[in-house]
Amino acid sequence: MAWGGKGKGGFTPVFMPMWGKDSCGKGKGKSKHSHKNFHAEKKVWIGGIPEEVNYKELHEHMKPAGAKWVEVFQGNGKGTGVACFGTQEEATAAIAALNGSVCGSGTLEVDVWEKKPKEAA
Repeated sequence: MAWGGKGKGGFTPVFMPMWGKDSCGKGKGKSKHSHKNFHAEKKVWIGGIPEEVNYKELHEHMKPAGAKWVEVFQGNGKGTGVACFGTQEEATAAIAALNGSVCGSGTLEVDVWEKKPKEAA
């Protein structure tokens, strides 16, 4: 009979910390999802987002066009955001369909995503 009970298995450790090195614990930290995980051609820039609109409301507005991920930027990018799509065709169709649409109290401006050039240090 093996340690740890009545089963046929071998040794079962009594205490296995979930926070140590090589642990399998995931924790409840920040998600690994981000608009940075999508290619630029699958993203659209969104401007004119009213202050009262959060990412959930914006995602519901963008979902009929096929949006997979939506972010509303804060700080320097306040009033802007990004929507990410599964294909380049969905992103292009969303620009045509949603540019000028009303979300909350504002009219959205939807355009192609352009990577911001890195500033010289």
